[in-house]
Parts: sequence; structure tokens; C-alpha cells
Amino acid sequence: MEHSILAEATSENLGVYMSNRVYDKLYYLDFFPVKTVRTLTYETLIGSKGNRVAADVVAYNSSAPEKTRKVISRLTGDIPPIRMKKIMRETDLNLYNQLKASGINDMTELLSLVFGDVDACVDGVNARLEWLAIQAMAGGTITLTTTNSAGIITEDIIDFQLPTANKEVESGANYYWTTGAYATNTPISDIDTIQAEARAAGSDLKWIIMNRTKWVAFRTSTQVSNYVVSESFVGATRIAIVPTLPQVNEMLRSHGYPQIVVVDTSVSIETKAHGITAYDPWLDASAADRYVLFSPTLQLGNTLVGPIAMETNTPKQATIAKKGHILVSKWAKADPVTEYTMGETNAFPSWPTIDQCWMLDTESHTTYGA
Repeated sequence: MEHSILAEATSENLGVYMSNRVYDKLYYLDFFPVKTVRTLTYETLIGSKGNRVAADVVAYNSSAPEKTRKVISRLTGDIPPIRMKKIMRETDLNLYNQLKASGINDMTELLSLVFGDVDACVDGVNARLEWLAIQAMAGGTITLTTTNSAGIITEDIIDFQLPTANKEVESGANYYWTTGAYATNTPISDIDTIQAEARAAGSDLKWIIMNRTKWVAFRTSTQVSNYVVSESFVGATRIAIVPTLPQVNEMLRSHGYPQIVVVDTSVSIETKAHGITAYDPWLDASAADRYVLFSPTLQLGNTLVGPIAMETNTPKQATIAKKGHILVSKWAKADPVTEYTMGETNAFPSWPTIDQCWMLDTESHTTYGA
């Protein structure tokens, strides 16, 4: 193992590049902002952010009434490493040498070759964290399979412990949130039902979170259109008007309903065989598009980030720098001459407020998730 053999990839240059580089905005940082922890294990205290319980009115000189402590569920586990590596082989290094020899005119292309793998590694780590967070939000579980992961494959579903009472289904197939059921589904009535149930349980739902497919089904619903848009006619013909997100949210606000947030993203997954497929991370393990999340807050929890051995015990041959919580390292080896770039973090989402959230399976009227 040796230092990077790319002259431009010094520790100083790598640090400056990553400090100035602006990467795409990601949803997981809104819903699960980063929180640094000291160990590589986590303990999520579900229910630790419970309801406000009113104090009592008492007489002077009397003892304060004792209140019970809320039962808190503990979800524990290991914070896993999330890593990816890019390799420059002899043919890539020959191109690098040709670009250097060609002079300043190819400087942009040269820097793209030198730091392109850095960008790919930062983007790749962020993409997996995006996938993990949104998978959890869409159903309350995560499953790692050979289709969606080239690393660890989980034998069991990772369950964030959404209470059974908070899992809802539709009352019939005609009520599914699909564009095909636009004339008979009743999304506003669903919101009414879930909001009433949550309030009875002490949760004040403020947000409805869904992917773009569910949003399209929602906005094309006849019931939604009737709530948002007054009747419009051309002559004697009634014209259906599809409302915008601001129009829908204004209507929901005026009725005291939660506001809608649309999660619109795609994550590309590369298998061990190096096949790359783009996925909507809101879909479940069977590629079904089912869920809508109701939450009292947009910050559901945190992305817990643990210490990284490459940072705390850096090999003297490695060149390292960080972008936020993501560490990038570069090194080289001989026979054959090869340049490596790795991005890594040790991180996993923690969701202590899940007991205050509700989820609607919009495409089942029998069993949640089936």
C-alpha cells in the first residue's frame, strides 16, 4: 500500500476540493439529520418523545400527584459500515498521463479524472443512506437483498417497530390510491380517519409524506379535486382540473389537515455482477408502491454516525479527507499499478418518534403490507 500516485491528489488538495464541492441535496438529512455517537452500537428509545401530560390543580400545602412513566421500547443494534470503492487501473492511469502531457487545455478533463472517483464515492455513500432512510419511512422496515445490496444480506427484516395500531389499510379495492381508482377513492376521508385516530391516541399529525407516484394518484382523485377546485365548465361540459401541490396544501391547511411533502428521488443500485438499476427507494422489497406516512414532525429521528477506523487509525500511506461525516481515502499499490479511492461512513437511521406516526397501506384492504 502506497500513497496516491496522482500528483494532484495530495491531502491538502483533496481537503480543499471536498470542502468546496457542493453535492446534490438529499432527503435523508431533512428527515434524519446526522448525529455523531461514540460507539458502533445504537439504542433507539421509542416513545421517549411522548405526549404532554397535564399537571393537576391541587391545594396549597399538598403533595404533587405522581404520574406514571411512559413505557419506552428499546431498539438496539449495530451501526453498520457503508462503503464503496473505485479503482483506476493501468488503462486509466495511461489516460491520466496523456492528459497531463497534453497541457493546460485539458485541465478540466484531468481534474475530472483525478477527482471523479472522489465524487462517485461521496455520492454513493449518500445514496445508500438516502435509500435506507426512505425505505424505513415507506412501511417502517428495511430488507437487504441480493437485488438491492451487494454487501450484507439480512435474513430478517429490520423492523423499526411501528405499532400495529398505527398501521392502516383501505376499506376496499375501490378506495386504493391509484390513478385507476380516481373516481371512487377517498383520500380526504382517509386523512380524516387517521387524523382522528391519532388525536385520540395523543398524536398531532402535521405532515403527510409520500412519493411522486402516490402524489399523482392523490391529486387526480375526484374527491380531492372537488375539495380543491370549484366546478369549471366549458359550455355545458364540466372540466376536471388537476390541482397543484400548493393548491392542495392550502386546502388541507384551511380544513386543519396535515401538509403534504412529496419525496421525489431515485437511487441506482449496483449488484455484485455490476448490473446497475435505478430504483424509487419508496418501493418495498417486492417493488410494490404502497405506503403513505403521517407524522407529527418532519425530523423523524437521526442518522447515527459512529467512529471510522480509517480516520482514527489512518495508515501512513493513505491520503484522507472528509465531506461532512463521509471519509474519502486514496492509496495505490503495485503489480499491477492501481489507484484506489474509497468512501465510507458508519451510519444508520434511528427513529424514536415512530410510535407517534401512522402509515397507510394505500393498496391493501385486508392486511397491512400484503
